[in-house]
Amino acid sequence: MTPTTATVHVLLAASKSSSSSGLLTLLPLLLIGVAGYFFFIRPQQRKAQAARQAQGSEIEVGDEVQTVGGVIGTVLEIHGDRYTLLTGALGEDGNLDGPQPTRIVFVRQAIARKIDRLDAPAAAPEDATDDIHDIQHHDDDQTSGEAGGEADTA
Repeated sequence: MTPTTATVHVLLAASKSSSSSGLLTLLPLLLIGVAGYFFFIRPQQRKAQAARQAQGSEIEVGDEVQTVGGVIGTVLEIHGDRYTLLTGALGEDGNLDGPQPTRIVFVRQAIARKIDRLDAPAAAPEDATDDIHDIQHHDDDQTSGEAGGEADTA
């Protein structure tokens, strides 16, 4: 008998006797895996699902929200997990008061948080607007003077 055939006979004999003990060896590992699923993974999934439902229920029509991309808008409609936002600024009378409003539809996961509504921006003090106008006129005088100087040299 050659060493190769002897090895094959030993392996065959070992596999016949250990087929039932192999299942017994894997059974504790399988039980540990099932127990780990029920004690660790499943409670975490339930907790995450409850948090998602609670977070989505706090946003209602008329709330001002911010998306993960930084878009700020007012919720117009909610259809399942789709939220229609109105972006842009409207005046108190409903007329355009700034950029034209736009309707955009977002999924719930894209809405980052509910934000506090801003009141109408306070008017700038008169001194600040006068300073801005003075700076603009000063810049205009400098640019027109430079253009005039170039015309004289030509």
